[in-house]
Amino acid sequence: MTDKELALALEREYEETGENAGTAMPPAPSIAAAIATVKKRKTKVGTSFDPGVLEAFKAKAERVGIPYQTLLNSVVKRYTESKLDIEVA
Repeated sequence: MTDKELALALEREYEETGENAGTAMPPAPSIAAAIATVKKRKTKVGTSFDPGVLEAFKAKAERVGIPYQTLLNSVVKRYTESKLDIEVA
């Protein structure tokens, strides 16, 4: 991935996810600064999924053209904002 492609991907992620959805990414003086801006918004976690769940998320994300992590984040975010009801299996 070229620096330009990386910068565009980071900008798209910034503008489409989390609390920044619908807002433009502020100008950054460099690619490194842009990466730092996006990374400081996220917290890494480790979790386990039932067989097939992660594969289903990956397949759905591929169909809509987004990274599966973005899809997972979107589902969890919508749930925490009471915009998505989930029955525990």
